[in-house]
Amino acid sequence: MKKIVIVVFILVFVSLVFTGCTATQPNNPTNNQNTNNTTNSTREIAPDFSWKDTKGNVVKLSNLKGKVVLIDFWATWCGPCRMTIPHVEAIYEKYKDKGVEVLGVNLDQGNVEKVQQFIKDYGMKYLVIADPNSNVASLYGVNSIPRFFIVDKNGRIAKIIIGYKDNLGDVISKEIDALLKE
Repeated sequence: MKKIVIVVFILVFVSLVFTGCTATQPNNPTNNQNTNNTTNSTREIAPDFSWKDTKGNVVKLSNLKGKVVLIDFWATWCGPCRMTIPHVEAIYEKYKDKGVEVLGVNLDQGNVEKVQQFIKDYGMKYLVIADPNSNVASLYGVNSIPRFFIVDKNGRIAKIIIGYKDNLGDVISKEIDALLKE
């Protein structure tokens, strides 16, 4: 019996690592499994939002128009999200002076100080907003994390990436490079 419990635990853990953590959110047109690029004219407009970052400053997505934006929905309790942090930080460092903004949307509920400490402990230098009630996540139809939206210079969603992948940094870099050339 003990072996069965261990095997079930391992299977559940492995499935979470490869699929991401689930958060229940309403369905939304941006909540799809299609992660293929689209042409600029057929891309969906990224939902605009105005929200406070973890330092209390207001961030408005539409103010970032003219830049490529990587939006990363994550939480401290999500193992696959933690695995993405080094990739996202590397993207931030690589592109921060090249017309790219990286925006983390933290979905933890409760203690903002805990999230701020997590950000410090993980060396996250990119901008993070706190979305404890999942208001921004709902706009994007996020129902599992980690989930990434790459927004083009015109404020349209060019790519959605769901879950963790070992080559995440390469996949995101390729998309950003293509969008910077548009």
